[in-house]
Amino acid sequence: MRSSVSTCTSAPFRVWKTALCWLGAVFLAAGQGRAADPTAEQQYMLELTNRFRSDPQNELARLVNFSSPGVWDSPKSDDAYIATALNFFGTSAVDLAAQFSILSAAPPVAWSSALNVSATAYSNLMVTNDQQSHTLDGLSLANRIQNGGYSANWLELGENLFANTETIIHGHAGFVIDWGDGNGASAGYGNGIQNPAGHRDVLLDSLFKEVGIGFQSIAIPGGNTSVVGPYVVTQHFGTQFRFDGASYFADAILTGSVYEDTLAADLFYTPGEGLGGVAVNVYEDVSGILVASGFSNSAGGFNIALTGLTDGVVYRVEAPDTGLAAQTFTLTAHSEIYGPSVTFYDNVYSSFMVVPEPGGVLLCLVAALCGLASRKRSSPAPLS
Repeated sequence: MRSSVSTCTSAPFRVWKTALCWLGAVFLAAGQGRAADPTAEQQYMLELTNRFRSDPQNELARLVNFSSPGVWDSPKSDDAYIATALNFFGTSAVDLAAQFSILSAAPPVAWSSALNVSATAYSNLMVTNDQQSHTLDGLSLANRIQNGGYSANWLELGENLFANTETIIHGHAGFVIDWGDGNGASAGYGNGIQNPAGHRDVLLDSLFKEVGIGFQSIAIPGGNTSVVGPYVVTQHFGTQFRFDGASYFADAILTGSVYEDTLAADLFYTPGEGLGGVAVNVYEDVSGILVASGFSNSAGGFNIALTGLTDGVVYRVEAPDTGLAAQTFTLTAHSEIYGPSVTFYDNVYSSFMVVPEPGGVLLCLVAALCGLASRKRSSPAPLS
């Protein structure tokens, strides 16, 4: 089966749409999708996405095995599902390594409940129609996402689909590697990487600020042959703008998670480790004025709007009552043209890893906060 990547332009706003197809999944299961807090598995996919955006080259190294740059090791991946996909499509190690060598980091994306609504609804639609396609509802991507409650004041929209995701890490790897038919209408799969690598491009688009990850919330019929899960995944990406009467802004969001690293002990978020109800406050560092605050959600994630905050100012983020030292950050600003100029303030990411102290009941928290660099997007060539 051949997957399709399509791009379209609607001045002054730009829309990206991409799809992922993978043959061979045979298991049936029902997933979860919620309109408010993400589930632990949705938060996990969000964390994986932001890890990739922060360091594309090291993410590839986590997902696949090279004996030397551009040479497959055996197995090609420590994950059996990923290795199977790479073997099925005959993915070229040389081309994959070359493509990743020129990738740039992007700021993190924050969870959007409205995008989760539209993404979950579309995953359910793929289940009902037993078809992976961007056109099942006959709507434009803008109408589809706005029907889920996302603001009409959007600047960027994007969509990734993967109807036969075996596990969260398998689906994540599929979008990152973008395995599939790289040979167009010709026989075979070419280098086994979709051309262009549209899913990867969407994941690394520095202009996206928010994402909703929707798994199907209905049972997959036993008679389905094309959409069989176990996870039917739709990712909806977006960016909103704010107008203050004179200028346009895309404000920053502080996103991240609070988790107890006891299940996997791998210094990374794992479903079941998230801690909800943890307060996170942001202050102007010099004046001490509280400028934003929030709490971690039931999955351990947090997404705090930094509306009106600007560059050139040092801010600090604290988790009260934890004893954790404050972290500081400054915002990165850049202008993007959408007809009028829009001032973008890049999102920032923070994680709080809670580790039980040996022999005691007290908790110590290890925190990491980073503001990630941005890059300008160039549109990929459409498939012929």
